[in-house]
Amino acid sequence: MFRSPDSDADGTSVATRTWLGRVRPDWLATVVLGGALAGVAFGAAGGTQLGRTTVVEILLVLLGGAVVAAAIVWGRRGPLYGATSLFLFAALAGLTGLSITWAVVPELAYVEASRTLAYLAVFAAAIAAARLFPRGAHVAIKGIVLAATAAVTYALAARVWPASLGEHEISNRIGQPFEYWNAVGTTAALAIPGLLWLGSRRGGSVAGRVLAYPAVGAAILAILLTQSRGALVAAALGVIAWFAIVPLRLRSLPVLLVPSAGAGLVAAWALSKDAFAETAQPLAVKESVAGEFGLLLVLMAVLLVLAGLAVNVGHSRLAPSVQTRRRAGIAALAVACAVPLVAFTSVAFSDRGLGGTIEDRVDELTSETETSPTEQGAGRFTAASSTRGKYWKEAGRVFSDRRAVGTGAGNFAVTRLRHRTDPSVTKHAHGFVPQTLADLGIVGVVLTSLLLLAWLVAAARATALHPRRLPFRRGDSEPPPRRDWTPDRSAAVALVLIAVVFGLQSAIDWTWFVPGPAAMALVAAGFVAGRGPSAALPEGPVAPLDLREPLRNPSPPRLLAASAVLLAALLTAWAIWQPEAADRQTSDAIALADEGDVDRALEKTRDAADTNPLSAEPLLVEAAIATRAGREEEAREALEQAVLKFPGDAETWYRLAAFQLGTLDLPDEAAGTIRGTLYLDPFSVSGRQLFLEARASAREQVTEERNGP
Repeated sequence: MFRSPDSDADGTSVATRTWLGRVRPDWLATVVLGGALAGVAFGAAGGTQLGRTTVVEILLVLLGGAVVAAAIVWGRRGPLYGATSLFLFAALAGLTGLSITWAVVPELAYVEASRTLAYLAVFAAAIAAARLFPRGAHVAIKGIVLAATAAVTYALAARVWPASLGEHEISNRIGQPFEYWNAVGTTAALAIPGLLWLGSRRGGSVAGRVLAYPAVGAAILAILLTQSRGALVAAALGVIAWFAIVPLRLRSLPVLLVPSAGAGLVAAWALSKDAFAETAQPLAVKESVAGEFGLLLVLMAVLLVLAGLAVNVGHSRLAPSVQTRRRAGIAALAVACAVPLVAFTSVAFSDRGLGGTIEDRVDELTSETETSPTEQGAGRFTAASSTRGKYWKEAGRVFSDRRAVGTGAGNFAVTRLRHRTDPSVTKHAHGFVPQTLADLGIVGVVLTSLLLLAWLVAAARATALHPRRLPFRRGDSEPPPRRDWTPDRSAAVALVLIAVVFGLQSAIDWTWFVPGPAAMALVAAGFVAGRGPSAALPEGPVAPLDLREPLRNPSPPRLLAASAVLLAALLTAWAIWQPEAADRQTSDAIALADEGDVDRALEKTRDAADTNPLSAEPLLVEAAIATRAGREEEAREALEQAVLKFPGDAETWYRLAAFQLGTLDLPDEAAGTIRGTLYLDPFSVSGRQLFLEARASAREQVTEERNGP
């Protein structure tokens, strides 16, 4: 075979090998990972728009499949760390998909199955990346931090340019790019452990350590301006765990305290303005303080960069003694303990006492009649009232209907309607556990609990945060592994805390359904699970990623397995696309109907029903088009099919009743049909109104029949 004189025996060009040998691609891997995660955050937004979310999920599945295939072909040999967690995650995805068969509204379960499969792809890809580059924890952290900081910066910038970046933001709490403030708070909170690692590590570039200061300031400011109490508590617990576990306390203190002071001052100014403290403020009010807010952000960033430079110069010139570091650590620990001690003491001596105050706060949090706190601004952080208690109790009632396997993934949005006590609207139970109980029942909770336990074991193994082993004794085959605090171990702890912070916040919210922060946390969790114990990593200091290793020739069995993974990824992507494909077909049908081509429009709706037979929407659109064209019999048949196929969907009953009353003028039938809506949703305002109209029309018909023409 002809071979170029400029290529090696395996066909790889000399120029390529030279580039791969000289380039330290850590920065390239960081930018690629950070860009991918930022793309998920900005592309999927809040995860509520089917079109945007579907495209992101497909890309995640395809990219995840490619990374897993690469790990199969070129990954290191040895134990498959993280296999138990991966198997249980796959079982959860399987249960989510299987719930389509018993779901009240199958379409919702299908959408959630697609979301879970995309998350599984991210988790599997992170495990695979750990096998390809087991010492790449520093790249994973920097990629996550880069994406999170980009999202947080955009959220803050939306208040500097509210007319262009935040024109649809109605709330006083910052929520872009997710259109949900708690998701922004969660993203900022999960970034803080990674930023503490970045700013306090002894190695790495000075630029990274310095830039950690303004990034921490932006994250803390974002949490305060989202007024997210859950994110604040999760971030605080993550910080406490970092200082309690990692022996970089003296270096971590300025990374936390200096940005906290700057962010606190800016937040105090912002929360004193109506644009940040009062709900539903007009755009003019937001624009009136946008310029000042932007200047404060720039000033904070510049001062924090200067502070970071000063601290790092001090670290390089002044090396504190072991005794100084110990004293500083004790002082920091004393301050950390004194703050809650003073708070508890003041509460204990109050009129209600410690027990009474705690009981009142728990009652406020879990009460079904409580609403979101009326206090805005800084006062919101001290309030415990919330609507979560109502949603949790509704989830409990839904769970009682079908305890074993739930009512189907994602079905809480519709099954809660029969149990709600007011016309409030929500799609989620605002808590992972109550949502799982309602959707997947006891089986789902047991499965997710096993998944959590398996991951915690893997995290303890990867960070060596497990009970100390017995000392080496004569006769042992080998001594116990050392547990020195290497830079790689500190990075592993930071990754664990990133995932833990997200999990804590998601336990009392629905941020699990927001792909941006969820993907960041899954990358951290998967990499930790897949890297294995420190003793299993390649020896030597943390090294740059080596792109030459994957150039070795793979074995045929590995190529076959990788091909199977890629085929599975393609089939999964095709399955995820089907609801969006059906949605586009119904949109085309509406456009054809507007053009007067009724026959082709009806044909499009039937194609949509074939593409996604789990959705009632194609049948409802078909009925609407047929009604407008005067084809009443076809419309009636489509609506009756919708009710028969999807009897748990209150909308199908309502649409049939409205057609019976408004088009067919059959008020008695309409009054009987609308009872289906009122059974599924007793607080339906439109259903109650239609029932009253049907009864009134029926009485009029009876009166006319009695009085004659």
